[in-house]
Amino acid sequence: MINYRCKCGDKIGFGSMPFADCQGCDICNTTFASHPDNHKPLQSHEWETMYNQSTGKPYKRCKNCHTADKESFKESHIK
Repeated sequence: MINYRCKCGDKIGFGSMPFADCQGCDICNTTFASHPDNHKPLQSHEWETMYNQSTGKPYKRCKNCHTADKESFKESHIK
């Protein structure tokens, strides 16, 4: 496991794979990196439309990090 941090050190991530460019710290607007020289500017999520398999309702999910939009995901679970 590798320890990843944002540039300001407020956010920490652990894993064996690097994080997507849209995952990082909102305070310093940098991505997670294992070395201080490897930080990149934080990118915005690229949303795609997915459909709930139980209800058939749409929700938004990021193409890069697969994070679901909280509001649309919650609404897609209401029958």
